[in-house]
Amino acid sequence: MPLSEADATGGWTLHEHPTQGVMLTRQMYRRQLTVWEEGHLFWFAVDSDTKTLKWGRRSTIPAAKLAAEKAARPAPTSD
Repeated sequence: MPLSEADATGGWTLHEHPTQGVMLTRQMYRRQLTVWEEGHLFWFAVDSDTKTLKWGRRSTIPAAKLAAEKAARPAPTSD
């Protein structure tokens, strides 16, 4: 099932990129989260201003969105 407006919930926005196709994006903790479909899997990436912090793939859209959101969280500080 391809990405659609129905998947753009909880702060996610659906975008049509001219060369990359349809993708979901979200800003969280000063990071850019992106989810897109490639083949039968849904890929996610978490980018800072200068580099990709984490990327991976999941079998469902909700799992890819959740993985991106978890990866975007700041590392806990030890006090």
